[in-house]
Amino acid sequence: MLTKAFAPRGNVDAVAAGRIAGWALGRGPVRVEAWFEDMCIVRCEPSIARADVAAAFPDVRGSGSCGFAFDLPHQRFGDEFVGELRIVARPLKPWLPSATLATLHIAGPLAAKALASPPDSKIRGPFPRAVIDAIAVRWPEDCTELLTVTGQRRFVNRLVKVMETPDLNALPVFADYARYLSTTFAHCHFVERHFPQTNRSAAPGSNDFHCKPNSIREIFSIIHQLYVLKSWSVDGDFAEFGCFKGYSSAMLSYACKQLDLRMHIFDSFEGLPPSSDAGYQAGQYAGDIAEVRDHVTRFGAVDAVEFHKGFFADTFRDWQPPRLMCLWMDVDLESSARDLMVVADRLSPEATLFSHECTADIFQNGSIVTRPAPDNPIPPMLARHEELGRPLTGRYVAGYTGAFWPRENGIPAMDAELLMEMARLLR
Repeated sequence: MLTKAFAPRGNVDAVAAGRIAGWALGRGPVRVEAWFEDMCIVRCEPSIARADVAAAFPDVRGSGSCGFAFDLPHQRFGDEFVGELRIVARPLKPWLPSATLATLHIAGPLAAKALASPPDSKIRGPFPRAVIDAIAVRWPEDCTELLTVTGQRRFVNRLVKVMETPDLNALPVFADYARYLSTTFAHCHFVERHFPQTNRSAAPGSNDFHCKPNSIREIFSIIHQLYVLKSWSVDGDFAEFGCFKGYSSAMLSYACKQLDLRMHIFDSFEGLPPSSDAGYQAGQYAGDIAEVRDHVTRFGAVDAVEFHKGFFADTFRDWQPPRLMCLWMDVDLESSARDLMVVADRLSPEATLFSHECTADIFQNGSIVTRPAPDNPIPPMLARHEELGRPLTGRYVAGYTGAFWPRENGIPAMDAELLMEMARLLR
């Protein structure tokens, strides 16, 4: 068997409006073929002048006229087709190996029309509503079991293929989602790279010496969920409880600005209150409000933010919080969580809550199993939602972060590992 060294080389340079162009060069004459599924729909022999290829391969015979271009015969498979097209360079000498120049995702001229204004699929899941509806029009089998990681992965695999398909990926339902993911993902990495590393007012080795207590995976899960909740018409603002130096605030405020969503930051800006937990000390995790505002201005979008200074019990004694679609709490203490749970009355019935101080083992088959402790903010949150008749379920996100939503009407959060994988593929 001859090796790949004898196979043709080439490239597909352009795909537009059903026309495919490129070049192919081999050890002797070659033919270019387009394969749709198991059917060869086009054959042509390169003959178009390519001075650039001739300059790159001056010693290869035929390099000056190795260009090709052809139009896809849509009548062969209809105007609404969507699928993969392999472009193959095949030597005319049958004993020489062929080479796949490209595998393209293509769509017929009417395929986009069917996805542009999809009907309500009534399928609920951790993706934007319109995206689910559009995928369900053509691939309903990829929209099942969206509460499971397996189902989400199947959906993401289909979505990535759609995002790689010209004309389909330009539809607003897909382009808007991809733009949000790519810009916010890039911004998270910018903040991670440039945000101050250490707390100059803390001693090395202390709990609050490092200024970056969360990973991108944790915060990006919240960022994605904000887009999803808005797509499902969940109303309200976004709130962060406990911001330290403003690291997560910088990432989240930028996302809120993209969504035209108001963000509220609640913090004492004096550190933790006194606690019976020996692991924490009063005043730890303090970020002066001027310092935090400066960080959010430099690294985030301060014009999307309202700051609320004070311990939670004092803040909510005489002030009514706004309607909230989502909240993120990194409050460390059971007492702080209990104080802020007065806002549960202001949460949308479909709201999502994210909290630090979570471990994977508390999420057990849809139930949340945890015990009260001075350093555990989860029990007050669960208890308050039980009182409101909205018991919570949830999933582990990453690090020490978990996501929670009402069992009945909540919008589930996406698997964090899969979300990161999808963001990298779509950026």
